[in-house]
Amino acid sequence: MTAPDWRRYLKFRCTGCGNCCRNTIVCLTDADVRRISEGTGKSPLAFVRFYTHDAIAMSDNDPSWVKLGKQRRVMALKTIRDHCVFLEHTTNRCTIYEHRPVTCRDHPFNATFSASGALEKISLSRIVKCPHEWDGRIQPHELRHINDWNEQQQEAYVKKIKAWNQINTGRKTGTDFLRFLGFAV
Repeated sequence: MTAPDWRRYLKFRCTGCGNCCRNTIVCLTDADVRRISEGTGKSPLAFVRFYTHDAIAMSDNDPSWVKLGKQRRVMALKTIRDHCVFLEHTTNRCTIYEHRPVTCRDHPFNATFSASGALEKISLSRIVKCPHEWDGRIQPHELRHINDWNEQQQEAYVKKIKAWNQINTGRKTGTDFLRFLGFAV
């Protein structure tokens, strides 16, 4: 794809349809859980679910797999029927918008940055149908900030998962993992 082609994605504007909050599983980091819990006053048990390999399309080698007993699971937002637990489905609005996971802030962009931080390429995720508009004004530095935030958060979380997976030899649960991460559940 040539530079002029991908730069058009900087004119993306969300229409608030809520499609990205339906029929998707949003993986979380401990920082996401902490931000949501502190912002809403809810216990992580109210919005976290540990999904099995059958429920989510993730590589077996993805470092986000948490060992719980004899299974591996990934920590994500709960869904109710077909939508995120935090989607007000009658208005299609996120009820935790200011506290939402970084992955939600990053969506629907797949961005590539150079070593110097310049935006090299951008595309839109095709996870769900997105009836967006082309009258927005996305700033490359904003995308870079969110991308960096997401990477830093993910790297720190993966280190915690590795530590957990090394010490977890017994019948541990998602609640045990949340406690390991420092949550009072």
